[in-house]
Amino acid sequence: MKILSKMKKIQHEGNGFITRQLRKVSIFQRLNISFLVLLLGAATFLTFFSFSKYSAEIVFNLERYASMSVQNIRLKVQDIMQGYENVAIQFYEDEEVLEAVAQNELETDEKADGFRKNRYTIESKLYQMGQDKKYIKSIQLATPSRQYHMVEENGYQRGGTIRNLEEFYKSNFYQEAIERHGYPVWIEDAGQNHTFYESDQSVYGLADIITLAVAIYQPENREFLGVLTINVDIKAFATAARGYETYKDGNLFLSGEDGVLTGFHPSIAFPSFPTDGDLFQMMQKNKKEVVRIELDGKDVLIAYENIPGTDMFSVYIADMNILLERTRDTRNLCIFVLCGIVIGCFAISYYVTRSISEPVRRLVKVMGKAGDGKWTVRYENSGNDEITVLGDRFNEMADKTNQLIEQVYLSEIRRQKLQLSWKNAQLDAMLMQINPHFLYNTLDIIRWEAMYEANGESKVTRMIEQFSKLCRMGMKAGGDTISLKESLEHAAVYLEVINFRHKEKIQFLTEVGELAEKCYVPQFMLQPILENAVVHGFGDGSKGYAVWLSAHVYENVLHILVKDNGRGMTKDELEKLQNYIQGEGDLEKSIGMVNVNQRIRLFYGESYGIQINSQEQVGTEIEIILPVRMESENMKKLGKEVEKNDVSGSDCG
Repeated sequence: MKILSKMKKIQHEGNGFITRQLRKVSIFQRLNISFLVLLLGAATFLTFFSFSKYSAEIVFNLERYASMSVQNIRLKVQDIMQGYENVAIQFYEDEEVLEAVAQNELETDEKADGFRKNRYTIESKLYQMGQDKKYIKSIQLATPSRQYHMVEENGYQRGGTIRNLEEFYKSNFYQEAIERHGYPVWIEDAGQNHTFYESDQSVYGLADIITLAVAIYQPENREFLGVLTINVDIKAFATAARGYETYKDGNLFLSGEDGVLTGFHPSIAFPSFPTDGDLFQMMQKNKKEVVRIELDGKDVLIAYENIPGTDMFSVYIADMNILLERTRDTRNLCIFVLCGIVIGCFAISYYVTRSISEPVRRLVKVMGKAGDGKWTVRYENSGNDEITVLGDRFNEMADKTNQLIEQVYLSEIRRQKLQLSWKNAQLDAMLMQINPHFLYNTLDIIRWEAMYEANGESKVTRMIEQFSKLCRMGMKAGGDTISLKESLEHAAVYLEVINFRHKEKIQFLTEVGELAEKCYVPQFMLQPILENAVVHGFGDGSKGYAVWLSAHVYENVLHILVKDNGRGMTKDELEKLQNYIQGEGDLEKSIGMVNVNQRIRLFYGESYGIQINSQEQVGTEIEIILPVRMESENMKKLGKEVEKNDVSGSDCG
C-alpha cells in the first residue's frame, strides 16, 4: 500500500510539474508543437516502416518469379527435347532397319545388291524421321565402318554429313553416346561447326544447332551398331518462352558452356549473359540457384537451373536497379508525401490553434465594449464550438431585431417590385387591346352601311365582320383565362382577317389532343405569336406559307408548339429576341411576345413561359409551356394576391 501511494504521489507531482512547464508557453505555441510532434512522428515511422516492408516483399517476389521463370523454361525445353528423343526411338524400335544395319556391317562389298538394298532401307528411314520435325537440320547414323545420310526416294541426299569419320569417332558426340549405353545425350559444343556439314563441298559447318546423340544396339545381343546423331536448329527451343513475350523485366537465355545458345525476347535494357567462364563454372557447381551478384558494376539478379542430362541451363538475368525502380519511385513518393504531411501538419496546427485563441481574444474585446455601454457591438459568429455558444447568447437579442427589420424591408421591396411588374404587364395588354369596345361599335355601324350600299353581303362586309369578331374576342384580354379551344378559334379568326389581303391563303394547321383542348390558357396568348410569324416571318408573301400548331399534355404540363416555314432568323437576331423575352436589353420589337411571356411567368411562375428556336431560311419554332389548368382563373387578382401574401409574409412573429 505504501509503495502504491508513493507511486501515485510521484505521478501527481510529475503531472503537476509538466503542467506548470506547459503553462509557461502560450496556448498557440503549446498546441502547435504538440500537434506537429505527434503527427510528424507517426507519419515518419509509418512511411519508412511501410517502405522497408514493401521493398522486402518486392525483392522476395522478384526472386520467386525469377526461379519460377527458369524452372518453367527448363521444363518446356525438356518437353521439346523429349519430342526429338521420340524421333530417335523410331529408329532403334524398327527391327527391319536394325537388321539392315547389322547385315551391312558384315558386308565389305558396298556394290552388292544386298548392301545397297539395306542402305536404301536405312537412309529412307532417316529421311522419314527428319520429315516429322520442322527444326531437324540433319540425321546421320555413324557405324564403326561407315555413315548413313537422309536420302529421298529419288536418291537425293538431304540434311548434312560427317566429313571426317575418323575425327568423329574420337569426338564427344561418339564417345559420350557410347558411354551412355543407349540413353540419349544432348551436346552443345563448338566442335559441331567442324564436324557436321550440309554436304562434302560445304566450306562451313552447321551452326546454331544442338546435337542429340544415341548409341544404337541390337536388341537380341546388345551388340553395338553405331551412333545416331540428330542435329536440331536452336530455333526449336524458342517456343519454350511462349507466354513470356509481355514480361519485359529481364532477359531469359538458354546457355551452354560456350555461352548463350539462344535468347528469349532479349532486351538491351537488361544485362546480357557474361562472356567469361566464371558464371558458367558457378552454374555447373550449383546446378540451380537464385543469386544477386555484381556484374559490370551493376547489382544483378541471376536465376538459373540445369537441364538434366545436358550442360545447358535456363538463365534469367535482370538489373535490380531497374526492377526496383518503381520501388524507389514509391520511396520518393513516400518522402514527398511525408514532406507534404509536415507542411500540412504545420498548417493544420497553426489554424486549429488560431481557431481557439483568436475567438477568445475577440470575445473578450466585444465584452469589454459592451461593458462600456456600446450595445450595438456584436460578436462575429465564426464556428460551432463552445466559444461560439457564448457569443450567440450575447448576440441573440440584437440578431432578432436585425432579422425583423431586414425581413420587413426586403418583403416590402419584393412586393412593390411584383406589383410594378404586374402593372406594366397589364398596361401592355391594355395597349394591345386598342380600345376594342369603341372599335367594335364603330365597325358594326360601318358594316351595316356597307351592306346597305352593296344591297347585301360583300367581301368588305365579311372583312369588317371578322375584324369585329376579332376585337370582341380581345375585349377580355388580361382577364379570365380561356380554354385552348377558344384561344385556337381566336387565332383562326385573326389569321382569316390577315388572309383577306392574299389570293393564296396562309394555312393554319392544328393537331391538338382532346385533353389539351380543354386546358385553360391566358387570353390573347396566340395572336402575338401568329402576328410575329406573319409580319416578320412571311413578310408580304403568302404563297406556300403555313403555320402548324400542336399541343399535348405531358406530366401535368401543357406543351404548345407553334411552327412556321417563314424566313427564320439569324443567330444574332435569335439571340437578341431571346434576351428580350428574358427581360434583358432594350426592347425594340416583339412587344406582344414579351408581354405574353411576362404574364405567364408572373401568373404561373418562372418555370413556365416561351422558348424560341429558329433557323434562317427554314422557319421559326416557338414552344409555350404552361401548367395544366382545367378551369378558368382570374389573372387580374394577381396584383392583390401578391400584395396580400407579402404583407402577411412580413410578419416575423
